[in-house]
Amino acid sequence: MYKYHPISVSKWIFLIGSVMVLPFGWGQLQEVQWALFTPGLWLSVAYVLVFTTFLAYLLNAYALAIVNPSIVSIYIYLQPLLATGIALVLGQDQIDAVKGAAAALIFSGVFLASRQTGKEKI
Repeated sequence: MYKYHPISVSKWIFLIGSVMVLPFGWGQLQEVQWALFTPGLWLSVAYVLVFTTFLAYLLNAYALAIVNPSIVSIYIYLQPLLATGIALVLGQDQIDAVKGAAAALIFSGVFLASRQTGKEKI
């Protein structure tokens, strides 16, 4: 991450990811009725694409050049838990066994990512 600019990294991540996902989603993409999209819906799509997707990846790539990668991985692993917590507080979600198992896996990932190796510290 010291060698490449975060925008270049993000560009390649999304380009390669799109090529890999397109064969699986092509059928569903063709079923979208684009003419029915309202301006508000287009703004919502743009918001999700720019802020919660592209900007999040861009900031993660930028952070990798500045802080320890384990810090970035902890942040990435905790995002679903934070989103679920916010949804619970807003009354938009409920806890069930699947979400509990997913949280256990996330905590396991955070634990593994934060383990100290040698003299490296978070």
